[in-house]
Amino acid sequence: MLTATRIELRGVTQHSDYPDGVMAECKLDKLNVVPTSCGDLIPHYTEPDVRTKDAKSMSFYPSGAIRVINLESQTLIPTPLGAIPAELVTFYEDGQLDGVFPLNGHIGFGWTEAEELKLARPFTFSFSFGEVTAKIINVRFYPTGEVKSLTLWSGETVKLTTPAGIFPARAGLRLHRSGALASFEPAMPIAIRTPIGFVQAYDVDALTMAGDQNSVRFDEAGRLTHVATSGDIIIASESSDTHRISSRTCLALAKDIPVKLAIEIFFDGDQVTIDSGEVCQTFSLTDTRFVALPDIDTVSLGACDLGCDSCSLGCA
Repeated sequence: MLTATRIELRGVTQHSDYPDGVMAECKLDKLNVVPTSCGDLIPHYTEPDVRTKDAKSMSFYPSGAIRVINLESQTLIPTPLGAIPAELVTFYEDGQLDGVFPLNGHIGFGWTEAEELKLARPFTFSFSFGEVTAKIINVRFYPTGEVKSLTLWSGETVKLTTPAGIFPARAGLRLHRSGALASFEPAMPIAIRTPIGFVQAYDVDALTMAGDQNSVRFDEAGRLTHVATSGDIIIASESSDTHRISSRTCLALAKDIPVKLAIEIFFDGDQVTIDSGEVCQTFSLTDTRFVALPDIDTVSLGACDLGCDSCSLGCA
């Protein structure tokens, strides 16, 4: 029985440790009932199958506090959104609930994303900005218990009422602690009214496995603070020559094709910062004019992103 964590564990078959000897992660082959802020949970301990091969049973912070529990079977986890079935649960170091993952199949040889998606079921959550119904990868919470973000399964699209209008969203969304919408990832290029004029908001290479960082962001009062686009931004002012900031080009994360990476545009009072990843400059909104020239490679977009013919949202 190992006790190099805050709990005693039976049947540890494999483990790795931090330099000071505290266990970092482990596999188990005996039943353990682990007390948590979500109640007593049972880490995975039986023989793995095609979905659970090589899965670790638990992982820990350097302090010995529980970081992750890969559950023996899908278990109802009490959350501020109600009970959510989970195969994996993550915690903050103080023991508070961090994230709930309804499924935790290991995608790879022998088990595909399409097979895992067949096991996913839609959830409906009510927020201050409306209801969201979708198949989710996870729900994340702030340490104080408020909902922090939702990450959606690839191919899932939801209609969101945002401070900038009603738009289809993919990948995920983030909330402020107050419950106000903090950010979302557009499911297709959308025209957003910004302090520098209309900008086509979309990130071809968005990280679709996390709903925490998104292309369109708002402060708690609903003011636009950030938008991502691809193409060129033309900047002109009386005090300097006209110049442009352009997207970089590289291979997409999801597909082996060249795409123009997003230019990030940040708004803060009477200033705007434009960051292409190579060039980052801040300008005054009072004496500078801007023109956004979109160049979004729709070859990289999914079928639902290309237009209303393949979209079931009924936005038109």
